[in-house]
Amino acid sequence: MSAVGGGSRSGLTRRGFLGAAALGAAGAASVTAVAAVAAVAAPGVAAARSTVRRSAPAQGLPAPGSITATDPALLSAVEAASLLQSGTLHPRELLDACLNRSAAFDGATGGWVRIYPEMAYEAADAAAQRLSGKGRAAVGDAPLVCGLPLALKDLFAVAGLPLTASSKVLEGNIAAGDSTAWTRLRDAGMVLMGHAHTDEFAIGVATEQVGNPWNTEYSPGGSSGGSAAVLAARFVPLATGTDTGGSLRLPASACGITSIKPTFGRCSTRGVIPLTWTRDHAGPMGRSVADAALLLGFMAGADPDDPTTTVGPDVPAGGYPIAAKGGPTPLSGKRFGVARRSVDALPAPLGTLFAKYLDLIGRLGGSFVDVALPIAGPDLLTGDSAEMGSYHKQFADKLGSYRLDNNVTVAGALAALAVPSIDYMTAARNRLVYQHEYNRMFVDNDLDAVLVPGSKVDGSKRLEIAGVSVFGGTTGDVRWANLTGAPVICTPAGRSAATGLPFGVQIGGRPWDETALIEIALELQAARPDWTEAPPVAPAPRQIPQVRVTTPGPGPDPTNTANIGFGFHFLPTTSTVAI
Repeated sequence: MSAVGGGSRSGLTRRGFLGAAALGAAGAASVTAVAAVAAVAAPGVAAARSTVRRSAPAQGLPAPGSITATDPALLSAVEAASLLQSGTLHPRELLDACLNRSAAFDGATGGWVRIYPEMAYEAADAAAQRLSGKGRAAVGDAPLVCGLPLALKDLFAVAGLPLTASSKVLEGNIAAGDSTAWTRLRDAGMVLMGHAHTDEFAIGVATEQVGNPWNTEYSPGGSSGGSAAVLAARFVPLATGTDTGGSLRLPASACGITSIKPTFGRCSTRGVIPLTWTRDHAGPMGRSVADAALLLGFMAGADPDDPTTTVGPDVPAGGYPIAAKGGPTPLSGKRFGVARRSVDALPAPLGTLFAKYLDLIGRLGGSFVDVALPIAGPDLLTGDSAEMGSYHKQFADKLGSYRLDNNVTVAGALAALAVPSIDYMTAARNRLVYQHEYNRMFVDNDLDAVLVPGSKVDGSKRLEIAGVSVFGGTTGDVRWANLTGAPVICTPAGRSAATGLPFGVQIGGRPWDETALIEIALELQAARPDWTEAPPVAPAPRQIPQVRVTTPGPGPDPTNTANIGFGFHFLPTTSTVAI
């Protein structure tokens, strides 16, 4: 690690020193190339750290003195933010630790597609200036995410960097512009570390090229499996994902991390490679709900290039809550619907975990009622296939370049373009019926939230579910949240006694009810912090591909692909009117 920082390391904190020592010889060879980039990227940390203002942590962040992690890579996002804001940790030290840990351990997991050390060190040094006393005097307090490393799912465009959707179909594609999500996070001072793998074009639930850090024979879930894996393995504190059919929630459950699928339109999908325009949700992933909520506060907001983002209420001015209120019964008065059909179908080890989670909620003051989620008709898949086909028809001459297990799904989507337009319109109407039925379930049962298992299965081997589409709901009961556009948090709920793999619980609400859901999840995680458990990742060095920024693609879409369906819009609603 000392080589990575560049310049004099006499000012290295004991936290950084212990983190470097923990890597040992296993990662020594793998960090050489990263170290070379770091050595020329900027002067040493010792002098730079002295310019960072030391102050009390911002409201909601843990006090620096309460943080016990000795390796910066092991810090949660809110812990790292506290140390960065107080001047205890330099952004370059944090980046050093994350890059070194990735190089030393990603060989078995394979979560990264590419990393961008040169760009990252420039951003880390810019963040240090922004966090310094001089920087604050010039432009005000730095955003709470300033200096935090980030993984983007390989669907989010960054101008001049490759964007491949983890597919040979897009080999050589260079993004023409920045996705809105990345623009917001970059402007807040975040440090882009790299792109994490997705299941090819976000089609499936496996992300089979990536190993689950808890057991690399198993899938990390999909399609945001790479994002979940690099978070669980402690390679990066924050990541982005997308969710069309559980793709934020299934990986969170499988890897023992936290994700927030926000209300449809809460986060812009402009500049994100689509699967289906009217079901795609962009959202944050973190180890804890505090981490994910912190990131959501900077991802969310109106985007004039994505009209769906202007429909709902404004994002809270101070961001979303990141600390529990506490007390013996913080969930008193909260009423939870239990999706009984889904719960009763769980394998025994997961059923036990779910029951224990209900006990936790009850001890914190919550009450329950069994509910039945609306049943979606098969015709709703018609629109999904047609939208997917309308995007992928531009690659019709490259069907042989798709993974064999996805080829059939893509061919079926192309065939769906022959579906009569009245069928598509009927499916849209039936989706609206589904939305209203979901809302009536909340009103009729006086619910604050609905509880649904995060997975139907106790782990899946990587090749067992390769090619299984996110549309099928094979590995989890997830479609309800994409059809309604309602917000959901997937939070860790322990590990299976049979497989040792994590299991999560989905906490769903009504559209634009993110704040209430986050408050519930904060109390649950404070009472039982399952998210703090880390997988026993073994040393496995990897030379992760490194890329520099180059000339952007011609566009005009930021993804440098024909994103023709972006004009199709779907709107969330809280209406319960019968249709």
